[in-house]
Amino acid sequence: MPDSLRIAIIGSGTAGPAAAIFLARAGHEVSLFERAEKKLSVGAGFLLQPTGLAVMHRLGLSEALLPHIAPINKLYCRTRSGRVLLDLPYSELGHDFYGAGTHRATLLDVLLAAAESAGVMMHWGTEMQRLSRDSTDRPLLHDQSIQRHGPYDLILICDGAHSAMREQSGVPARVSRYPWGALWFIGERTPEFDPSVLWQCVDSTRELNGFLPTGTRDDLLSLFWSIRLDHIPAWRQGSLESWKQQILRLSPQAESFLTQIESHHQVATAVYHDVRMKQWHGNRVVLLGDAAHALSPQLGQGVNLALMDAAALAESLELLPLDEALARYSKVRRRHLRFYQFATRWTTPFFQSDWLPLGWLRDAAFPLINTLPMLRRQMTATMAGGKTGPFSSLPQAQIPGRPPASRL
Repeated sequence: MPDSLRIAIIGSGTAGPAAAIFLARAGHEVSLFERAEKKLSVGAGFLLQPTGLAVMHRLGLSEALLPHIAPINKLYCRTRSGRVLLDLPYSELGHDFYGAGTHRATLLDVLLAAAESAGVMMHWGTEMQRLSRDSTDRPLLHDQSIQRHGPYDLILICDGAHSAMREQSGVPARVSRYPWGALWFIGERTPEFDPSVLWQCVDSTRELNGFLPTGTRDDLLSLFWSIRLDHIPAWRQGSLESWKQQILRLSPQAESFLTQIESHHQVATAVYHDVRMKQWHGNRVVLLGDAAHALSPQLGQGVNLALMDAAALAESLELLPLDEALARYSKVRRRHLRFYQFATRWTTPFFQSDWLPLGWLRDAAFPLINTLPMLRRQMTATMAGGKTGPFSSLPQAQIPGRPPASRL
């Protein structure tokens, strides 16, 4: 077994705390630095896929999370006219497959509690601004107060799509921002929405509305509305009632749910980035989660990929010396990440863009694809998070732990 390492983790989103738990339990000395002064209950609802659930199972945290999820049985998407584009039940993959609708703050609560129990040293209100090296080439970190931390054997950069430390990692990256984002709101679920279905409706490529059961003990529902980022200022100055009418044109069942929105301030915005890297490791540095491979939320994989990053890195460090372990991490993650980055870039313009002909093509092709069992199963497997190519999936050995079923 490789020697114990002194490890610093930058960022307390999903990948950071998950990696911290794995590594602290393996006997490494782990410090986690987060720029926020304390844990905040922020973030939208999201769908934890079977791959993400598998990592939570390996961490031994499934039971802690279970009371706070809404088990999701399928994704359903239609056009405004009622044409069904996607009807993807997880049962295509096995009777015990499901997704878990929950809140980012809920997942973070569970992860941070486990990190504390594992002996991870948490440093809140510490923003890292610079990475340097000592005389032996081990990395040092410098925070906003110019205080030096380290040296460390390994640094994990997990500070999200807006990463301040990515450029200093020495690992080349290309970063761009999607022109489209989302408005989102979380409220109490109303009876008009099935608690086990992620429901979406589209009209051309410019309007997309979604409702995700978000679990927790209060039975919440997350509303998502697609919007161009340069239209958000006008939306904030516009009529809230006019916006609600736009939603109701696509989703008339939302009328009672929308009464919970009384102010623009209740509605948050989400901005998405595309981060491309040829590899995710450098000299005693590794990148995980959105800092490494941020993408559009169209396939709902961000949190799931981050959890799988953490598991893959921990497994590599358990098997090999540091340099070899980091190279293995990039190799093991390559096909999986490449597929979801490609698939997301390919899919996004069909649902969020000004390219209206893509909407016509989508409305013609997707209903046909949805009727073909083999293609429908492949789309469902893509949604579940385990694909590495159009007709290939992750080897079972690369799915860490597992929920009740395991074949994707």
